[in-house]
Amino acid sequence: MERDTSKLRDRFEGCLLAGAAGDALGYAIEFWGEGEIFGRFGKGGIQTLEQAAAVSRSSVAHFSDDTQMTLFTANGLAYGMQRTGAAPQAQDIWLAYQEWLGTQGDESRMDDPVHPKMWLYGEPSLHALRAPGGTCLGSLRTSRKGGTPERRINGSKGCGGVMRVAPIGLLASVRDDVDALRLGAEAAALTHGHPLGWLPAAFLASLVERLVLTDASNSAEGNASQLKAAIMDTLTEIEERFSDVYQVDALSVLVTDALRLAEQEQTDPQGDLWRIHELGEGWVGEEALAIALYATLTHADDIAAALRAAVNHKGDSDSTGAIAGNILGALVGRAALEEAFDLTQLEEPALIIKVADSLLDYEPKEVAQ
Repeated sequence: MERDTSKLRDRFEGCLLAGAAGDALGYAIEFWGEGEIFGRFGKGGIQTLEQAAAVSRSSVAHFSDDTQMTLFTANGLAYGMQRTGAAPQAQDIWLAYQEWLGTQGDESRMDDPVHPKMWLYGEPSLHALRAPGGTCLGSLRTSRKGGTPERRINGSKGCGGVMRVAPIGLLASVRDDVDALRLGAEAAALTHGHPLGWLPAAFLASLVERLVLTDASNSAEGNASQLKAAIMDTLTEIEERFSDVYQVDALSVLVTDALRLAEQEQTDPQGDLWRIHELGEGWVGEEALAIALYATLTHADDIAAALRAAVNHKGDSDSTGAIAGNILGALVGRAALEEAFDLTQLEEPALIIKVADSLLDYEPKEVAQ
């Protein structure tokens, strides 16, 4: 059956743009206490990209290392396909991450700093230092090949693994030879060795794949129902595929809690914040995923409200915002995002679109039989 390329392009671009928008909103207030957030912006917290830009005294809202690494994940995938025509592997992503490390001022792990493999390396804006995570930096600096789910590189379960893997789900939606669940786990395990550092990444990659292939609804109830169904299917898949990893139970509990809390919203008059507090602060992978799931389920009809819910808390607000944007953007697409936010206020939207399109445009070429 012929694919609807225009729909796929809208979803691919929506996923990465919304991830960057959520990241930028949250990055502006990361490390702020809730008193400071609501004291500065009012009871609704930060609302717009223009406000985020004002915090950094910039003309546009800056995204963090979360979006930088997401874009390098995508570039690694595209490089792997271009290099062989076959499905990309985790080591293609590792190569991209080594070059991302180069953008952060450390070229020592790059194969060839003079002739980098990733065209993205040549984009000056991506050489900005945006509070890169210590686990990602340390893993890239000390390992030659990174870790795998079976061979731990460390014991970290930080959210730096999950926040960058959405492009794997995008690619899996158009390539049958890409296993989103497995490659998502492998991509995160390159730097994060604890199972709760890579299981949430496997979950997000598989969920994004499902959402891209879902027909968006014209109603709030429809979007919420479709999103919930995709989450439940993903949870079943991850429980079955990783049944030998006992930490999958902890992830299942938090995902189920997110679903339960989102359902309470319909009858409970209290706001999002205390429910997010029940799920954690998002510094670790399973909490970041759960907060993003709650925000998107609760506001499936309103991507602006979903991203605001995901970031206006005292935790790792850029990562929870980025993941929430990836999730809902994959379902509702770029057009819906542009109705909610002024993307001229976002850093490098054209570059993000170019990276998203590269995954779709490489797909038909030289696919291995």
